[in-house]
Amino acid sequence: MRLLFITQVLDRNDPILGFTVRWIEGLARLTDRVRVIALEVGDTEGLGDNVDWRVVGRQGRIKRYLLFRRHLKEAFDDGFGHVLTHMVPRYSLVAAGPARRAGARHFMWYTHAGVDGRLRRAVQKVECVFTASSKSLGLDPSNKVVTGHGIDLVPFPRLPLPTQGPRVLLSAGRLTPSKDPKTILHALALLLEEGRDVSLEWAGGALAQGDPAFGAEVRNLVGSLGLEQRVRFLGPVPPSSMPEIYQRSSLFLSASRTGSVDKVVLEAMATGRGIVTSNPSFAPLLTSLGAELSGRHVFEEGNAVELAAKTGALLDLDPGEHETLGDNLRGIIERDHEVDALMARLVERMGAPL
Repeated sequence: MRLLFITQVLDRNDPILGFTVRWIEGLARLTDRVRVIALEVGDTEGLGDNVDWRVVGRQGRIKRYLLFRRHLKEAFDDGFGHVLTHMVPRYSLVAAGPARRAGARHFMWYTHAGVDGRLRRAVQKVECVFTASSKSLGLDPSNKVVTGHGIDLVPFPRLPLPTQGPRVLLSAGRLTPSKDPKTILHALALLLEEGRDVSLEWAGGALAQGDPAFGAEVRNLVGSLGLEQRVRFLGPVPPSSMPEIYQRSSLFLSASRTGSVDKVVLEAMATGRGIVTSNPSFAPLLTSLGAELSGRHVFEEGNAVELAAKTGALLDLDPGEHETLGDNLRGIIERDHEVDALMARLVERMGAPL
């Protein structure tokens, strides 16, 4: 198989998409050749000789379109017979015609609850759309294929819980309304009112238009709740720095409203950290814990009181219970969401007979 992979960024140090380099490593081990078309390319250290890439750049809408089409034509002329687009429906819409004319098989990966016209049209253009869980795609087309996520366990080892200092609660992601940091801040204030010695770290910063303004709102809320000494904003964090951040945390909190399976929550599980999330996509992932135990990890969206209560209950587990929980959460990732297993599932499905 000669696979054309189309994504936004190919860079190990990108704080959001750094994992795509690890995907390419896994795909390259299972295919004859991988070519990447990306807007940006940075650190690609470690990619094998059967991987190359083409850069579209971010300058000029027409220029980007023409370069994209040129790179597509070159790839199909070079015999690339499979296309996998990553997270951007527009890429599949632009690639659909050239792929069809070249006789190439066309697939898409998408994990986000948001639905727009581009996504609806793109889903109709591809042979199948891969997604991480049954709730990670806001549509339910007949060509949806649920695969699990892909977490590289090597940089996210099982870590012992910290035993000294305040209990650190961690959250990660862009400071946007969809990540709902305000609910987490209100929950933190409630935990402090109970007399708990806790603090919050937030890994992630502004990336899109509108993010800085919302970030200012969040920081103002920190002040109005009197949390200045209890909240630390880390800004954008490269993937290589996240293991250290998980290591000093006790629990991971996610109030995300995206509906998709957030990779950072899975990474926290891989390191053995307890999680509390409002994302309904996680309930099915946690069923192996049992109905009673899995329920303590999911709270109602926007409900700071419930988030504080479930966070407090997990903080109150004794050390042995924490260890058992951490082992069980790590086991879920090993079984269902390991990166090389995901790459194997993708390649197997893309190579399956029509």
